[in-house]
Amino acid sequence: MKISLLVFSYEKDGAPMNTLMFHVLLFAKELKEKGEDVKILFEGEGVQWAKELTNPEHPFNKHVEYLKDNFVACEACSSMHGILDDIIGKVAIENDLHGHISLKKYLDDGGKVVEF
Repeated sequence: MKISLLVFSYEKDGAPMNTLMFHVLLFAKELKEKGEDVKILFEGEGVQWAKELTNPEHPFNKHVEYLKDNFVACEACSSMHGILDDIIGKVAIENDLHGHISLKKYLDDGGKVVEF
């Protein structure tokens, strides 16, 4: 099964939503370990996670190493948030829908998208 975890959120009350992101990583790891085709899609302000999680000093780094090949960031949103140059070469960048990630691509062939 193809499952995409779509992350739009980054901050709440001025602080990163670490609990939310930890659970996204936890769910993605479980799915990948069980042989599912999983992607973590970063859109909107959620693209800031792509920069933060690729920092080797981030506390979630041990989880990220296993999953970073499953990360996909929106090019338009990464540019708008000023992080595109920081994540190029570290995560996949997509721009199929007017600069954004195309969800259709991930829904084709029965894929599922879960939004966070």
